[in-house]
Amino acid sequence: MLGRVDEAVKALEKLAKLQPEDVEVFNILGHVLLNARQPDLATAAFNRCLELNPNHVEAMRHLANWNNFRGNPKKSLQLFEKAQALAPDHCDLLFEFAWTVFHSAGDTDRAANLFQRALTLGDIAADRGSVALQLLNYASNQKNETIAKLHREWGEKHADPLGQTADFKTHDFNTDRPLRIGLLSADFIPHPVGRYALVLCQHLNSKKFLLFIYSNREKSGLTAQFKKIATWRSVFGRGDDEAVDRIRADKIDVLIDLSGHTAFARQIILAKRPAPVLAAVFAYPNSTGMKAVDYRISDPHSDPIGHTESLWTEQLERMADAAWIYLPMLNIDITPNPLPFSTGAPFTFGCLNNPDKTSRASVRLWAQVLKRLPNSRIILFQINDHHGQLLREQFGEDGAKPEQIDIRMRGNAVYFLKLHHEIDLMFDPFPYNGGYTTCDSFWMGVPMLCMEGQSYASRQGVMQNRCLGLEAFVASDKEEFVEKALQISINPDLLKQLRENLREMLKRSPLMNYKSYANEFAEMLQSWWAKRCEEEQ
Repeated sequence: MLGRVDEAVKALEKLAKLQPEDVEVFNILGHVLLNARQPDLATAAFNRCLELNPNHVEAMRHLANWNNFRGNPKKSLQLFEKAQALAPDHCDLLFEFAWTVFHSAGDTDRAANLFQRALTLGDIAADRGSVALQLLNYASNQKNETIAKLHREWGEKHADPLGQTADFKTHDFNTDRPLRIGLLSADFIPHPVGRYALVLCQHLNSKKFLLFIYSNREKSGLTAQFKKIATWRSVFGRGDDEAVDRIRADKIDVLIDLSGHTAFARQIILAKRPAPVLAAVFAYPNSTGMKAVDYRISDPHSDPIGHTESLWTEQLERMADAAWIYLPMLNIDITPNPLPFSTGAPFTFGCLNNPDKTSRASVRLWAQVLKRLPNSRIILFQINDHHGQLLREQFGEDGAKPEQIDIRMRGNAVYFLKLHHEIDLMFDPFPYNGGYTTCDSFWMGVPMLCMEGQSYASRQGVMQNRCLGLEAFVASDKEEFVEKALQISINPDLLKQLRENLREMLKRSPLMNYKSYANEFAEMLQSWWAKRCEEEQ
């Protein structure tokens, strides 16, 4: 606890010689050796602990984590399974088991069951609970209502009590002045969030809005671009209270969160209400679960009126067409190529989304298409070799042939865009649809077939296809999805025409109508502020 790790190691090693049969001596020694960055010696200590007590849960847990870190997920999962059987209500164990199942094995449904149990037990820490909430979105075996409930419960426990003392008595509640707008995220980088935020800020009227960027990342590849249009503030490494004080000192009127429960999010900053109006947009496909956040920006395709309101803690505010706008990858100029199928290649489907989104339900459905088209193939990304093997096994279980499954490792942006040159038709993963990845596909001339879901996360494909007038590429159920995939695959003229025109269609769509979007966004900000000022009168 004092940071004198070397002294602690020496004392424990001496004690281990004096008491070689003491289980807890070796358990504690293993912990301290991990902190001393001596993992091999720590492993030996934990193994000795298990020799003395084969059912020692903590030793198993730490060995499981270490095996996962070293790239041995099979051994890690074996240890976690045994430990969980011995301690089924151990929250940290459940979380770490789920994390390994999710990120190393790629089994999102199994991981979701473990995450859900950890959340339901109620003893999980706020940051781990937030991670669990995010990863529940990827699974295909969870009900939307259950996920919404878990978000609310996380907010009630970890966030809502923190906002009770927010005080804006000295704030200037006046509508006749430029509004001070803050954007909070860890992703002001060449990432979909950074690209979205940049193009939005570039098109908001600088006479009506003073913009502030609050970045929770040590380095950002877009800092220079943002500094031209906004005041840049780094909250990286700053405590929550210090960050809140900074935002309040800047007299922000409306703070917009672009993180939700994604990595490096600062939910506690939001929970403490650093501005009179708080809203969330893009980045995270679900509710924050926090009462402090007043609004969530959506659209009528992603959240049809009267259908999804119960899934949100925030009040839904709908843009006319799309909740967000698309900015193509910066400084990369790669154009669409001729339709691969027309050059003699096998008809090729693809899904170039984050491989975490390739759910069990997605594989089951796509395998049906491959079975009906035995000469076709599909290109996918894998997390690692273990995940790639799991995907091959799943496709095989559902009737696809091994030679139809082409699994690749992810690469850089140029590799990603050029991979579209091999693909005739994209499949949208579900229940967690693609976002900017789908627009990247349109940009490269590749259309995307999606299935209509019942939540924001599972309706992004619907929104994007409808924004481009491609209703024919929206399926209402699994049966229609398979039939549409077959019909599209035998219509090379349609695919050739789209290959040549999709980029221009995207440019003309609401997804790239920056001026119109920014004007509508500005009206929304002003209406929120006017309402808030009325409340103060």
